[in-house]
This record gives sequence, C-alpha cells and structure tokens, in this order.
Amino acid sequence: MTQLDEIVQLLREINDRLACTAHHLLPKSEKWTLENVDELMTRMAVVTRLGISERTYNRWVKSGILKPIYLGNKHYYREVDLQDAIKRSIRKGLI
Repeated sequence: MTQLDEIVQLLREINDRLACTAHHLLPKSEKWTLENVDELMTRMAVVTRLGISERTYNRWVKSGILKPIYLGNKHYYREVDLQDAIKRSIRKGLI
C-alpha cells in the first residue's frame, strides 16, 4: 500500500467517524448524508454571512442566540437553524 493509499484510507475512516458523531447531533427525523455535510456552514462562514465580529459571535453562542452543532471543538450550522436564530432574534428585538 502506498502512502497515498494510506492517507485516503485514513480520511475515509475520519469521514465515517464524523458522520456517526454528527448523526447523533441531528434530529432523529433527519438522516445524515454526504449532501448534508456540504450544507453545514462553518463558524467563519456564519461570521461573514451575518457581518459580525468573532467577539459578537462568541457572545451570541454563549447567550444562546446561535446554537451550533459541535463536531469535536468546531462549530457548524445548518442554514435552516441560522435562519431560525435570526427570526427569533428579530422577534425579541435583539437585532
């Protein structure tokens, strides 16, 4: 087995483990697929999309305005969850 083959195999194993971990974090009505992974937004994508600073992002996570999906120590968001958070914040007069 070449070094490249070993790397590919390791990446597949990591992907499988992440999929299993993420599956437990999603609502039971949702199935975890590779398409769902592509739909997840990173922390920086959310900061950029909302036009906020990282400090504001951290405050919003701490206060519960934003509720990330945790995979390890990284934050991810589904588009629908981000839209719901924005709507809730507007109704409460926070933004």
